[in-house]
Amino acid sequence: MNYRKKAILMVMALFCLNIAMLAQAVSLKMNNVSVKEAMTQLKNKSGYSFVYKVGDLDTKKIVSVKAKQLNEAIDQILYGQDVVYEVKGKNIVVQKGQRQNTSKDTKKRKITGVVNDANGEPIIGATIKEKGTANGTASDLDAKFSLEVSPGAVLEISYIGYQTQEVKVGDRTSLSVTLAENQQILDEVVVVGYGTTSRKNLTTSIATVKTEKISKAATSNISGMLLGRAAGLQATVSSPQPGGGINISIRGGGTPIYVVDGVVMPSGSFEVGTGSTSLPSSVNRAGLAGLNPNDIESIEILKDASAAIYGIGAADGVILVTTKKGKEGKPTIVYEGSYSIQKHYPYLEVLSGPELMNMVNVFSKENYLYDKGQYPYGNTAYDDKWTPIFTPTQIANAPTTDWLDKVLKTGAVTNHNLTISGGSEKFKYYLGVNYYKEDATVHNSDMERYSLRTNITSQLTNFLKLTTIVNLNQNNYTNSTVGGDVGNLGDQGAGALFGAIFYPSYLPIYDAEGKYNVFSRTPNPVSMHDINDKSEQSGYYMNFSLDVDIIKNMLSAKVLYGLNKENTSRDSYIPSDVYYALQRKSRGNLGYGKRQQSTLEGTLTFQHKFGELLDMNLMAGMGRYLDSGDGSDISYENANDHIQGSSVGMADGPFYPTSYKYKNEKRSQFVRGNFDLLGRYVVSASLRRDGTDKFFPSKKYALFPSVSLAWKMNEESFIKNISWINMLKLRASYGETGSDNLGTTLYGIVTTTREDVQFNNNSVTYIPYILSGANYEDVTWQKTVMKNIGLDFSVLRDRIWGSVDVFRNDVTHLLGTAPTELLGMHGTRPINGGHYKRTGVDVSLNSLNLQTHDFKWTSQITLSHYNAVWIERMPNYDYQKYQKRKNEPMNAFYYYKTTGIINVDKSNMPESQRSLGPAACMPGYPIVEDKNGDGIIDVNDSYMDNTLPKLYFGFGNTFTWKNFDLDIFMYGQLGVKKWNDAYGNSIDVGGLSRGVDAHNVGIYSYNIWNTQTNTNGRFPGIAISKSVALPENLGFDYTRENASYIRVRNITLGYNLGPKELSVFKGYIRGIRVFVDFQNPLTFTKYKGYDPEINTSSSNLTGGQYPQMRVYSIGAKLTF
Repeated sequence: MNYRKKAILMVMALFCLNIAMLAQAVSLKMNNVSVKEAMTQLKNKSGYSFVYKVGDLDTKKIVSVKAKQLNEAIDQILYGQDVVYEVKGKNIVVQKGQRQNTSKDTKKRKITGVVNDANGEPIIGATIKEKGTANGTASDLDAKFSLEVSPGAVLEISYIGYQTQEVKVGDRTSLSVTLAENQQILDEVVVVGYGTTSRKNLTTSIATVKTEKISKAATSNISGMLLGRAAGLQATVSSPQPGGGINISIRGGGTPIYVVDGVVMPSGSFEVGTGSTSLPSSVNRAGLAGLNPNDIESIEILKDASAAIYGIGAADGVILVTTKKGKEGKPTIVYEGSYSIQKHYPYLEVLSGPELMNMVNVFSKENYLYDKGQYPYGNTAYDDKWTPIFTPTQIANAPTTDWLDKVLKTGAVTNHNLTISGGSEKFKYYLGVNYYKEDATVHNSDMERYSLRTNITSQLTNFLKLTTIVNLNQNNYTNSTVGGDVGNLGDQGAGALFGAIFYPSYLPIYDAEGKYNVFSRTPNPVSMHDINDKSEQSGYYMNFSLDVDIIKNMLSAKVLYGLNKENTSRDSYIPSDVYYALQRKSRGNLGYGKRQQSTLEGTLTFQHKFGELLDMNLMAGMGRYLDSGDGSDISYENANDHIQGSSVGMADGPFYPTSYKYKNEKRSQFVRGNFDLLGRYVVSASLRRDGTDKFFPSKKYALFPSVSLAWKMNEESFIKNISWINMLKLRASYGETGSDNLGTTLYGIVTTTREDVQFNNNSVTYIPYILSGANYEDVTWQKTVMKNIGLDFSVLRDRIWGSVDVFRNDVTHLLGTAPTELLGMHGTRPINGGHYKRTGVDVSLNSLNLQTHDFKWTSQITLSHYNAVWIERMPNYDYQKYQKRKNEPMNAFYYYKTTGIINVDKSNMPESQRSLGPAACMPGYPIVEDKNGDGIIDVNDSYMDNTLPKLYFGFGNTFTWKNFDLDIFMYGQLGVKKWNDAYGNSIDVGGLSRGVDAHNVGIYSYNIWNTQTNTNGRFPGIAISKSVALPENLGFDYTRENASYIRVRNITLGYNLGPKELSVFKGYIRGIRVFVDFQNPLTFTKYKGYDPEINTSSSNLTGGQYPQMRVYSIGAKLTF
């Protein structure tokens, strides 16, 4: 009996040994090679040799192999051959055998097996599926399975936290499958400055945004893909216009720099004009407009010391953009197209014609009573002499013009993308072509883009590789007249949307003579459709890099040259019959500009692994960066409306020409070293030396060091055996960056005056020179010190993974200006000074919530919080009485809190109100809270709010079921207050009291306090429009509102067809995807203004900003 047991054990041991040999890990990837070449490569990789009789095997047959285990590699090399094999020692013995897939063998057969992990532990609930079919099962409590499969079947075995394995059944009836743990998260390649690294060796805080799941149907620029997608990245829409701007900030800093395929690119849009009487719109568009979002592979956000390697300008973080490249394989052609319908969010509801007339009458009488001192605004009785502005007959017969309906409309977006990619081992290519057209929701507002991008990689020799990237683009815009107070002209500088809110609704579009109706306060919104304002932007970008393998896998060099050139022009014309900016004459503007940036860098990289002790990577480089540009424009007046800007010289004038020109140069040297000690401790350090021509020689250069550490705790013995911890890494970093953003030169410039001076009867001529500025030799770099502590983790077999970071950034030696001496030639001078800090927390969390045979659900959460506090103000800062000298939030807002409205008999007015003066004690005036109870309203009673949100967040969920996929993504801000601009437009009692010059208001005007119809109103009455200066000129709180919001950014539903479903096309069509996408379908907020997200802090946006849009898209993607 003992002998029998030993024999059984010996047989089982041999069987397991054979299985173990077949399951040996081996990484082999080849495309379109002969069987003989594949055998040679397998031998080189694993040491296993093929033994076979000549004639039994077709060694010239072409195969492709992608395997991670020995048995997979053998099966794929011998696939389709009439042979069987057996592994004996280091030999793979191949013999003539029965073909696996014969026409006679068509019946399904039963396959049994067991699924274990690398330690031999059973895996319960693993999914076993016949590839290309819905036929599948799951392993039972003993990790065993049984499945009926077709001849020649390939099984896919998968389980959460393990790598999916494909096994060809062949002639076998039983299988023993060993699944390896999934290291995808740890081995994920992360792009860093001047290189890449694996996520497991990352020592700094870098967030990655993968773009493949982000809907690009109605997305015109890269910024639109970043909303809520990364922890520590604050992205909010500033204008939804075509190509509209999105405010991007990393950890509360300023505008980060963008690095596209290794080259720093301009982050801002290149426009002509900033708004004047001749340019009726201050355009607010996003940067990188020539880069098609569909060409982007991934985006990395460098948030801490990782940015220091870029030196100048990296103080506010770095966004690395990697574009798509060709991959080895046969040509792949992909077409993706979509069509979208845009619907604007509900705008402010304004009063109808009769409603406005009644409201004007009410407040005209209120104003009469107040000015005459009649009851309740004085002790005199009403004299009954007030005359209504509008009679009952006029009100009854008044028309209503829906001005917003005349300005807003339904928009549409068309987006077409075509890509061709592929290549061989030595030559890879990618070509992307895009056409994007957006006819938006505001009249005279559209965008059209044509772009082409190529990325070609050529392995010129065994040691020389050339990469060439070229991007061409042409963008055409029609600029809408949105916003208010363009050119600081008050209401008369209003755009069409502002005018549509303010223009009296009882006025028709045209007067009795068929001309545009005229109103004293704002332009006729419909007349502004006749304004012709167009911009064109074109450019090209070239990136050439040469990689040299000096010593293979040890020493390499790279030379990179990048050139970005952009041209922009704008042609704006306002016809003479458009009553705009208090003028009745035609105005126009023609402008152009060009800018160019070039980058030349060289790097040398050394890498070597010293056994298990040390893995080292050293890099040194230097670069030269040029930035130049010039432009000019001319504004003109009194041109013929039929000629417009086609011949400016024919205008009567006057003419106002301007021009500019600039050129800057920067030079840098940088080094970095990465050291992985014992596979557990990672150290990274860098040093960059930057020089700029903006500073004087003694301050021209600056050093920016950084150091970061990582401790891979999961590799320690006290954690390594904890099965539910897959990765646990503690990080710390310190880095310094700087800024030379002066906006001016520090050198005094001598220029000539416009006119010369002549003496002695014009025989002697002098050309006067003036000094345009002094020399400021002591001004130096602005400095930012970044500190970060972080924790990366992955648990429960990589079902949950993420990171937590705590940071502090100190900004010192701020660059700014200060007044000069009273007798100085110039009003201001550049200075250094001040110190503020930004502190906060970033959290990123990912989870694989559920995975079954046909269903998968994953989630992503990003959370960010930061605050910015002054440590020391700039020199000569004029402190207000209510401000703190230290530890005051940089985004502080001061105000007085109100507790109600003074009623008619003043019975609710506290004694402290009298300290504000008689005008503040009138009925209808706000009651100001006496915060400290001293009986006096002064600055000590003011309140302060931090206008920064307490939390930024993003939350995404992706569901896949069979061929369907559903992606839902939302983002938002919590704990923030904003001024409600809709209230501001609705409760202008001063405007309503102007009689026939009164502008229209919103429906919130029904909440204004008045003695005739509403003595319980929420908002102040006519008394607020009279001159009452609160202490230190602070405002009230009644127009500030909770602006927290949750916005559903995208809901995307797709259906996918793969090669199995498309077999009828015989490989000509390899994939079809159809999808619908809903952008901004829902917003949850208590804010009653136009939109809680759109930035309205700028005066030229208040009350007339571009409306937020809902976008409904349908599209398809075809892969050939």
